[in-house]
Amino acid sequence: MEYNRYRITKQEHGSQAWLNDRFIDENGDKRISASAAAAIYGLHRFVKADQYAAELLSDTPPVPLEPSWAMTRGNDLEPLCMKWATDKTGVEWTTPEEMFVYNDERGARLISTLDGFFESENGRMVLEIKTFNRPWDGELPDYWRIQGIQQAICADVDCILWAVFDSSLSMQYYTQEVSEEEKEEHITKASEWLAAIDMNMTPPGVTWSFETIAKRYTAPERGSMLEIGEQHAELVAQLKHVKSEMKSYKEIEDRLKAELCELIGNHDGITINGDVVATWKGQSRSSFNTKLMQLEHPDIVDKYTTNITVRTLLLKGAKD
Repeated sequence: MEYNRYRITKQEHGSQAWLNDRFIDENGDKRISASAAAAIYGLHRFVKADQYAAELLSDTPPVPLEPSWAMTRGNDLEPLCMKWATDKTGVEWTTPEEMFVYNDERGARLISTLDGFFESENGRMVLEIKTFNRPWDGELPDYWRIQGIQQAICADVDCILWAVFDSSLSMQYYTQEVSEEEKEEHITKASEWLAAIDMNMTPPGVTWSFETIAKRYTAPERGSMLEIGEQHAELVAQLKHVKSEMKSYKEIEDRLKAELCELIGNHDGITINGDVVATWKGQSRSSFNTKLMQLEHPDIVDKYTTNITVRTLLLKGAKD
């Protein structure tokens, strides 16, 4: 099997240029990034398989997001953790100014951003740094393990050293040995996924949610209608039935809530045999008066307004 490993200049971490390079290669083909790789197995803690499929099937790369506290914490602590890892291992780890890429003739296109790297005439070593907001039990979660496998493929190494700074405020170390069988399994899985992406098809194992399918089709053709066969009529009928049942249950829920809240009255809640079974507490909320802002400061509203396409699914003939 023919393959190619190479490196590209790493743009500013988290920038649009960095996201672009993770999303698509120099030939215009989509690729899988190491930090999201577990999503193709449905094993990522934060990224569902359909979310990642929708992202890769999109015509545009993701955009930078406001960093969460966990991301900020990790970015701020990473240089210090690397220093501690250097002190512990005696290896002069550095942050690579390149991203590591693997492509092969089967269609696997993988890219990895490495936290720490050491290279000499005797070989290469990879360091992955994590900050964890709970005590770490010493076992790699699946989404870390799969990230390590992809890093090993891209960097051409057989092990990844993990440095985990957890809630005990101590650094723990774990060496992940990556076998050739694990590499081959991941390359095969990535090839299958990207083959579907290349054909604008749903990757194997992906079940769409309404939220993600809506993100996939964001350019409706006004006035166009798709003729479907009788084999799909049952799908429409089932959805109508579910909506009807949901409406019935919603009406029952509303009536029962009204009866219960009438019973509570101005109390904060109710108890049975001394145990709290329901509360109905008052709380004040502030809301932004968009209409007044639009009326008095339309220029400001226009400056910070972004137009997006929103599609609403309506079943014709359903009883509302």
